[in-house]
Amino acid sequence: MKRKISSLALLVLVASMIVGSIPNYVYAASQSDSLIRIATQARDQIKIQLDKIEDISDDLQSKFDEGSAQVDFLILVVEQDDDATARQHFLSAMKIFNEISRKMSEQPTPEATLSARPASNITNEIDRLERYIDRLKEIATKNNVSYDFSEIDELIISARNAISEGNSDAAYTKTEKIKQATIQVNQALKDKTKQSTTDRAKTFAGKHLVELDKLITQAQEIGVSQTTLDRLIQARQNLDNASNVGHIIQQVKHIISVTEQYEDTKVQRIKSRINHLEDNLDQLSKTSDTSEYEKAKTMLEELKRLVSDNKLEDAIRMLHPLNNLINDIEKTSRSEDKKASRDVKLEQTKSLADSKEERIKSKIQNLETELNQLAEKVKNPAGKRWLESAFSLIEDAKSQLDDNPDEALKNINKVQQLLKRIHNTIR
Repeated sequence: MKRKISSLALLVLVASMIVGSIPNYVYAASQSDSLIRIATQARDQIKIQLDKIEDISDDLQSKFDEGSAQVDFLILVVEQDDDATARQHFLSAMKIFNEISRKMSEQPTPEATLSARPASNITNEIDRLERYIDRLKEIATKNNVSYDFSEIDELIISARNAISEGNSDAAYTKTEKIKQATIQVNQALKDKTKQSTTDRAKTFAGKHLVELDKLITQAQEIGVSQTTLDRLIQARQNLDNASNVGHIIQQVKHIISVTEQYEDTKVQRIKSRINHLEDNLDQLSKTSDTSEYEKAKTMLEELKRLVSDNKLEDAIRMLHPLNNLINDIEKTSRSEDKKASRDVKLEQTKSLADSKEERIKSKIQNLETELNQLAEKVKNPAGKRWLESAFSLIEDAKSQLDDNPDEALKNINKVQQLLKRIHNTIR
């Protein structure tokens, strides 16, 4: 076993020297893969040696769990290209494995029993226990574990006094009590280590939750499918509910995969959303308020420019206000159409007592007068086309007045719609 442990210690030493000699700026995928390979080999060797021990102490098992968690974190951050954090997790894992190897080498062999209880053996055992307790004190301080070592210190003093007095049996009894006391310290340190590892994992998960919240907001702005949105929300809930280190790491890996899939299609989704908004705006081009319509067109062009410049975050932020503006234009247009329809119906109701033909004739004359007045003001090519169409409809209405007044009235309504468009061109 000592040869195996020596090999592991040499592996740890060489790995530490390699990492210490590599500047941060030259890290690459190959170096990261090497760190993972070295760390996992060290973990495997430690596991093999621990499996050969019949009664593994709580301290060794706790240390192995902590070192194994550091290797898992190493693998996770390497996938995120976080070289600085990967280096920290690697060194932490190797330091822990090196400490385990030292502790295993110090464990007594079966033949080194104290059954005969010679004073020299008991003294050596007390020295070993005192060194071990000193390390426990250092670990307790490092992990902020509050523990009263006074009883153990008194036992060590008492055991040494018994050796000095030649009472080996009393000294042996004291050493057994010291061993029992160390078990309690080990348990306290084990619990604290597990909690500390869990706390770090939760902090790590918290960073991903913040990023995932941003991603979900973006997905809603872009207008992704409900299926995709549900996947993102479910992934967030799973990570938020994860309670142990292994589950947290598993969920973070899943989120990284989901995020990568989303990022791969982000540009396509943004462009699809832009096309949809552009189609809606084009449908409102002939019936909307000119100033608001032009404002929307300007925002649409700016949105396209941002996507072209790969400023996707700025583009996503503009999607929502542009969509709101287009909705407002559409509502205003519908309101105006309803008002015009109500005006026509009211006019029809008021005219029931009058001669229908006289009413239509008067309307034709008023519209013709208004068109003649507008003819001098219209400069826009589209407006001139609409003006010509309106005059043509007026002539049709005149010819239909005697034989088909209902058709004449329909043409008059068409003229009124054209007048609205013409007025918009000269504002």
